[in-house]
Amino acid sequence: MVTFTGVQSTLRSASFGGVSRIMLALAVLPAAQAWAGAASDSRLDEVFVTATQREQAVRDVPAAAAVVKREEIEAAGADNVLAAVRETTGIGLVGQSVAGRKTMSLRGMDGKHTLYLVNGLRVINTDDWVGHSDFQYDWTPVDSIERIEVVRGPMSVLYGSDALGGVINTITRRPDAEWRGGVRLGGRSVAGAGGGDSLSGGVHFSGGLTDTLRMAISATRLQRSPLERKEDRRTSEIEGTDLQSGHLLLSWQPLAAHTFDLEHRVSNEERERDQVRSGTYYRDTYDIDRSQSIATWRADWSGVETQLRAWESDFSVSNRRTNGVAPTRPQSMDDRGVDGRVGFALGSMQYLTVGFDTRTETMKNAGLAGGKDDADFRALYIQDEIALAADLTLTLGFRRDRHSIFGAESSPRAYLVWHATDAWTLRGGYGEGFRAPTLKQASSSYEGAEGPHTFYGNGDIRPETSKSWELGLMYAKGAIDWELTAFRNSVTDLITTREIRRVGPRAFYIYDNINDARIQGVETALRVDLGGGFDARLGGQWLDTEDKTSGKPLNARPDHLLNARLGWKQGPLSAALRLEHTGRQYVTSAARKAPAYNLLHLQGGYAFNKHLRVTAGIDNITNVRLADKSSLFSYSETPRALRVTLHGAF
Repeated sequence: MVTFTGVQSTLRSASFGGVSRIMLALAVLPAAQAWAGAASDSRLDEVFVTATQREQAVRDVPAAAAVVKREEIEAAGADNVLAAVRETTGIGLVGQSVAGRKTMSLRGMDGKHTLYLVNGLRVINTDDWVGHSDFQYDWTPVDSIERIEVVRGPMSVLYGSDALGGVINTITRRPDAEWRGGVRLGGRSVAGAGGGDSLSGGVHFSGGLTDTLRMAISATRLQRSPLERKEDRRTSEIEGTDLQSGHLLLSWQPLAAHTFDLEHRVSNEERERDQVRSGTYYRDTYDIDRSQSIATWRADWSGVETQLRAWESDFSVSNRRTNGVAPTRPQSMDDRGVDGRVGFALGSMQYLTVGFDTRTETMKNAGLAGGKDDADFRALYIQDEIALAADLTLTLGFRRDRHSIFGAESSPRAYLVWHATDAWTLRGGYGEGFRAPTLKQASSSYEGAEGPHTFYGNGDIRPETSKSWELGLMYAKGAIDWELTAFRNSVTDLITTREIRRVGPRAFYIYDNINDARIQGVETALRVDLGGGFDARLGGQWLDTEDKTSGKPLNARPDHLLNARLGWKQGPLSAALRLEHTGRQYVTSAARKAPAYNLLHLQGGYAFNKHLRVTAGIDNITNVRLADKSSLFSYSETPRALRVTLHGAF
């Protein structure tokens, strides 16, 4: 029997300060008293697909889940997926030590342990095979996004490799028969800093070309100048970007129960920053190209639902540097695959999903023998949703993956959801996940020699695996939505580098399975409709981590994360004040922690009519600069900035 004694001990011994204690008291308030307010739309009733690959309400899914809606993305002025989900409970930031870049962490797991999907299909995650990168957040135009679904906890049973910490699934807008569209134009000014200003715009149009053929097209453009470093304004603290992305969807429905989709998305980006090395100043430019083409057939055969999909994804990055400074190697990844599934009811108390997944990854890099290498993935999975009673559902799943290099891996999962009353829901379960080594790590022929280090691949390397338990409680009645979840995750065979020799200033490393880790914690989220157009949201996560090899806490895992939001909406006007609090953390191997910090944001909006509205905000009101707080931080936050965006619609 699994207990959460360690988590409870952590909470008893932790001291989070006055703000944290107040938020914790508010977060557990619904357990002591039901709110007797007017009925409101519950976020727990929002549609969710990712957890079971079919539509369900959030309160029914066998997972800890959250939805970020399009209007929230627009109100926050988000320009990519990371910015859109920052306010979501359980999401932290991991610095990449270059140009202010950062990736997201779910439940304290590394960024490489989060699987990124667009419409349920994986995109190429560059974390861990392109050094110091965060290139996975811009695969589709922000103007094409309908909502973003977040699953916290392992989901390898449905999606395979990488889903140890959870899944981020971006859902794009589908066309209706009626033509509609929108245009967006915005700007951001960073006050008191050199550079960092941006201009952005986007369009989305969709509608019916014929009675059976529909189309949706979206495009986004973002231009942001590099932010100068205060200590040396000839260098950049945060890189600039010029991003152009587009998405085209053609959807044909020749019969009522059959739909054929053809999609293509492309995202081209140029990032640049000014650097100095050995007294030489130079411009450092990255050219990043992403594209994905998908063909999908969905059908309903009198209650038997099927989907068959084929796709190809391509990613490449190259580097240019001025003043004779040597650039990094160009490299690319291609992903080709076919997947399919069938779902059907077995009587009135059971729903079965059976699927397969086959794909081939091909990497091109001069450090590989012959300049490239590839790996094949093959998988079968089954999921059984069993209604044990009208208010009790058991979801069982099992997936078997076979990898052409390291062999086979199994991912079981079991989850129970019990609606104890109309207001209270108890949920919990066990799941396993894995992450396959990258082709660099798993190829015995790989040799990467850039800068003062040389890295070697390892043909005997094993996949990283995790075993995760969670137990959660949800409450939804009247004006209150609340949830509380305790979790424990044991990760084995973490892949890192091991030094094998040193020759003069050059160190030689080999990729290997070295560390095991334990991550446990508690997360909570509360939403209250205060009446009069006001609503409040509170979210928090408390972590206790351990590197089993050293016995020390894991780096880049804040002790706690807190977020708060007070919003107001009345007629055409809306406003919100948001607070992000990041607790103390070991950012590097230093013996001391980086300090906690707070970011405060103000946002508002006004709808002139149904065709024209404006959103605006002041981000980082108190102008927090992490480098001024501590030299330990490996990422940067944008200084205080004023943003304004016009939205047109028809």
